[in-house]
Order: sequence, then structure tokens, then C-alpha cells
Amino acid sequence: MQLDLIVEQEDFSGEKVMIGLSAGINSAGVLIWLSEYPEELKPDELHIFYAHFEEHSPDSFPFVKDLIRYAKTKFKKVIVKITRNSVLRFFEEQKMIPHPILSPCTRLLKIWPMHEYMALNEIKIDLVGYVREEAKRRSNRMAKKTKSVVKDRSVIVDGVKKHMIISDKTDDWCFYAVKKAIGWYPAIYDIKQNGKRVFAHNNCLPCKNHTKDQFASVEIYYPEYYKKAQELSERLEQFWGRKEVDFYTSFGRTEEEMKSNPGCQICLFD
Repeated sequence: MQLDLIVEQEDFSGEKVMIGLSAGINSAGVLIWLSEYPEELKPDELHIFYAHFEEHSPDSFPFVKDLIRYAKTKFKKVIVKITRNSVLRFFEEQKMIPHPILSPCTRLLKIWPMHEYMALNEIKIDLVGYVREEAKRRSNRMAKKTKSVVKDRSVIVDGVKKHMIISDKTDDWCFYAVKKAIGWYPAIYDIKQNGKRVFAHNNCLPCKNHTKDQFASVEIYYPEYYKKAQELSERLEQFWGRKEVDFYTSFGRTEEEMKSNPGCQICLFD
């Protein structure tokens, strides 16, 4: 496989550019992609934001640190902001385990702090790592949320131009590019059953979005993480991964009512 990094070369010179690393393979792919830009087109400042959670897989923080070290060899100025949280502690404080269609953990612990950081540092360009499989779905979702036209995989949200940078790439390209650049990626991606990855993303373990099978896989491959999640579940008397119909019918709505009027569209597109 050839790396084939640059398809379109947008001029980022003179700009402050943000990459929000997630410890996942796609955001890492964005960093590698930008690192191979011609020097005269690279941003004056690259800002890297990483929201670390105690529930991330064990490789996550070392992976991000290696990406940051790599970035500092490729850009003239790299500024790093790292936040540290725990979703289990957040859920306990909120006295709930959110339903999969709700994302208070993502919104309050990742998105809002990142937006505040960008506003404070007057950053107007955010590079987002959606590969080909996700780009079309995400751009449609972004357009609905912002009531904006998404053109060339970019959209302006609150004055910030968000670029879906690797929308012509695949996950396989990201694995190849990252392995070539820094030599490794989190081991969670190599856990497979019947040739298919058990965990599609390097998210929290468990993530409130995990399916029943993925949640069971956390017990198999990351038992200490599973144990802590189950202990929280017992303390709160709530459980992980409810189905949408269970969520709405728990508020006294029938399944038929839920189907005809599924509820808050903001939450559904969150």
C-alpha cells in the first residue's frame, strides 16, 4: 500500500490549526496526513487537544504521547492541551448511566472544553478525522445540526471551519500510515473474532454506546474495567446499553408512540 498522503493541498500557512486527538486511529491518521504537507503550507501553530479518560484502553495515553513527540518533529510550533477525567466518576456524580442516544459525557467532558480552548486561543480551523465509511453520514448529520451546507467535506460551526480531512481514506489507510510513522497503534484494534475487530474504536471501556456483545467483550478482554463498570451499575441501580424502546417506554410511552414520535431530534443527532 502506498501512503498517498496529499490529495488536495489547502494552504494552512499563517493559521492556527487544531487537531483533537482521541487516541483513536482516525484522528492519528489526520495528524500523519498533515505532517506530510509541504513546509510552506503547514500551519504556523498546531494545537493538539486530548481529553484523556481513565477508562481508555491502557495503550491510549502512551499512544498519544508518541503522536505528540512525532508532531514536534514535523511542525515548527506545537501546543498541547490535555484534560483528564473519568466517565465512571462523572456518571456517579450525575447519578445516571446515560442511554446510548444521550451523550453528556462527550459533550461536557470533551466537546465543550475543546471549544472553550479554541475560543480562548482564537483557533478557527479544526481538522476532523472521518474516513470514507463515515464521512458522508457525518456530513449529512452535521448539516442537519447546523442547518449549514456541507461543501467539500467542510462546514463552519460557530465561526470555526471544520474539515473532514481524510474523507477519501479508509481505516486500513490510517493503520498503515500510523504504523509507518510511529511504529505502532493501540492493541485494542488487533482484538478480533472471526476475522472482524471486536472493538471498532478505541473508546472508553465500557462506552455507554457499546452493544450488548461489545459490553460482554469488555468482560473478556478488559475484566478490571468491566468490574468497575458493574460496581457502578450496582451502586446506581442502573444498567448499560439500554435499547431505545426500553428508554422511552420506561417513561410510560408505548412502543408504538415511540416509533411515531421518537423524541428530541437534538438528542438523536447528538
